[in-house]
Amino acid sequence: MFFNSGLFWFFMGMITILVGVGFKAFANDRGWVLNWWKWLLSIIWYVIFSLSVLSFGTLSGENEGSAGVKILLLGLFISIVLGVGLGRLLGLKTEGDGTPEA
Repeated sequence: MFFNSGLFWFFMGMITILVGVGFKAFANDRGWVLNWWKWLLSIIWYVIFSLSVLSFGTLSGENEGSAGVKILLLGLFISIVLGVGLGRLLGLKTEGDGTPEA
């Protein structure tokens, strides 16, 4: 089976690397300065988003489709709220001492 093989996880790793490289290029285009805690928050957001989609697929595969849809909608709502906050946080311009400008 493809999903139990090492090839699947190899492709999943490649996709994760491409998402990270794409995010770095996007941040550079927007002029965002990403330090370690902004990267950490971005990775946590990506994990929450991914887990909501992955749990939907798992629950749908186990004939629990209604629970999967509810988990998906809850996870996407949380991801949207946190994504908007993260986007605003990443877009803040900081002064030389690291405090946000007014």
